[in-house]
Amino acid sequence: MTTWRKRLRRRLPASLKARMSVVVFLLVLAAVASLALATLSVAERGMRDVTGRQQYVSLASAAVFIDEELDAKRNVLRAMADSLAASGAHDGAGLQRFLAAQTVLGKEFYTAAVVGVDGFVLASVGPVKPQARMNLKGRPYFDQTLATRRSVISAPLNGSISGMPIVVVTQPVFDAHGAMRHVLAASVNLRQPDFLGRLGALKPGTGGYLYIMTSTGVIVEHPDKSRIMQHIEAHGPISEPTRRAMQGFEGWLTGTTTQGVDALFAYHRIAATGWILASVYPMHEAFAPLHAMRSKILLAAVLLALLAGLAGWRVVLRLLQPLERLRRHVHEIGRQRLDIGALQIERRDEIGDLSRDFYSLVAEREIAEAQTRDSERRLKLLTDHVPVVIVYIDREHRYQFINATFEKWFGRSRKESMMQSIRDVLGEDAYQLREAYLQRAFSGEEVEYEFTIDGEGEAGRRAFQTSYVPDVGESGAVEGVYGLIHEITKTKAVHTALQFAAATDTLTGIANRRRFDEQLAQSMQRTRVARAPMALAYLDIDRFKAINDSLGHKTGDEVLKEFAARLVRSVRASDLVARLAGDEFVIIFDGVNGAAEVRQIGAKIIDAIRQPFELAGGPLPVTTSIGIAIFREGALTPAQLLDLADQALYAAKRQGRDGVALLEAAP
Repeated sequence: MTTWRKRLRRRLPASLKARMSVVVFLLVLAAVASLALATLSVAERGMRDVTGRQQYVSLASAAVFIDEELDAKRNVLRAMADSLAASGAHDGAGLQRFLAAQTVLGKEFYTAAVVGVDGFVLASVGPVKPQARMNLKGRPYFDQTLATRRSVISAPLNGSISGMPIVVVTQPVFDAHGAMRHVLAASVNLRQPDFLGRLGALKPGTGGYLYIMTSTGVIVEHPDKSRIMQHIEAHGPISEPTRRAMQGFEGWLTGTTTQGVDALFAYHRIAATGWILASVYPMHEAFAPLHAMRSKILLAAVLLALLAGLAGWRVVLRLLQPLERLRRHVHEIGRQRLDIGALQIERRDEIGDLSRDFYSLVAEREIAEAQTRDSERRLKLLTDHVPVVIVYIDREHRYQFINATFEKWFGRSRKESMMQSIRDVLGEDAYQLREAYLQRAFSGEEVEYEFTIDGEGEAGRRAFQTSYVPDVGESGAVEGVYGLIHEITKTKAVHTALQFAAATDTLTGIANRRRFDEQLAQSMQRTRVARAPMALAYLDIDRFKAINDSLGHKTGDEVLKEFAARLVRSVRASDLVARLAGDEFVIIFDGVNGAAEVRQIGAKIIDAIRQPFELAGGPLPVTTSIGIAIFREGALTPAQLLDLADQALYAAKRQGRDGVALLEAAP
């Protein structure tokens, strides 16, 4: 848009008078052209409606003509059937002589035959002869004739003898008692020039054409005879009007042909067959007179606009004389040849208002500049003392603004860093961290990311969050990026502590139920992917209730803590030990080799727990029972695997406690 405006300014005259004259010319041209085009558009819509209705009426007449043509062919066969019934011919020779005597058959049909009710062809005439003992039984048009006892017009088909696209017309032949004796079957060659040949005279204009297709889209008649018997989509996707016609629409529509030509489409059903008669009339031909008239009207509009521009030039020259004098005064004031008081003229029109406003503008300029300097001083004071780093980065990734906090936090001189690239100020590693985020910000996206730096002395590692906000100019392009950096070291520490507390059992210091649930689901998924078995151990302290009841809950808590500590020491660092509730504990073993290894681990835990617990009240013998479920693959859920381990634990209890029981999950 900016480039287009610059080009337009260069092409327009520099003089205001000339520009105003050009504007008058363009306004008159636009007004006259718009009025003319609007009028033509209304006329074109009206003409399109009239032409469309005419096309549909013409098409309806053509459909009546086609119905009459097909009825005429039916009537020929009907009269011939009556003659055949009266002739008394029944054998093949007699039937053949009868057909040979019917000269009208050669004019109306391509081939004709007498067919018995059993489907065998008894006699035929035409350029091709049927095969010996040819049978039409099973062909839809023949079976339908037998079923309805009426004349039938078939769908288009390829002749089994001639190989030509044909339509078959049938007529049953009855004896004096009303019994069907024969069927007359005559074919029409769809590629014969005289088949519905008069349709060509009904086509719209010189570039339009008519065609016929079945409701399923098979072409029956077309100016291009090679397309007969092809599907309408054989030469590419069909137009939207044609698709609607195949769905049952009758009438006229505007649309675009598959060749990209705008056209009027009209559709009408042929009553005798249900076929669709269609016409296509190109728009450019239908509205050629209107298009020629449009060019003449636009030429007249240009001439009228030129006359208006010349008249406007003279009027503008006279009206702008006071403005020209004001321009000279301003020019002289700029060169300090006149005092600003020369602008305080007494004219009461817009020129006088302009001169006085210009005087006020110059007088107020000094006040505004002083206020701006004061605002900049306050803004600098504010940005230098907020606990946030504020920077502005240009498209070359250079710092154009840096506040004092940047120098205080990162130890880089603000003065030396201005107009330097991030790579030069912070180093290559720091630049690589920020580059991808900067590219996203310069594409118009607001970006946030975190980074850490190692502090000196007691400061330790510090965490920061950076927000990049694009500076979008009037043109819509990102001209730079504002960077806001907050220190989040304390916030991160609190967040980490909260996360640890949320996943840790407060009494024993090991994982709690929440962390166990998350870890179990992840471990089972890894097992399915890696196909390496895992195991889940479910443990409790034998007769823990008796310890609580006899020695008190405080001693019970000491037992629980020591029990958890021994479990952690007895397993691998990669295994997860968690407390579910009370004296119930679980252990997740990832990547075990099989039942033997799992049983060995369980025995090790049993031995570790058997060692007396050294408590404040003295040594205490403690044992545990362990149920272990082994999981290899399958759709088992975490809850089902935990239930299986619980079942193994009960099995260990039934075996007398102080032992291990194993169960393996079914795949």
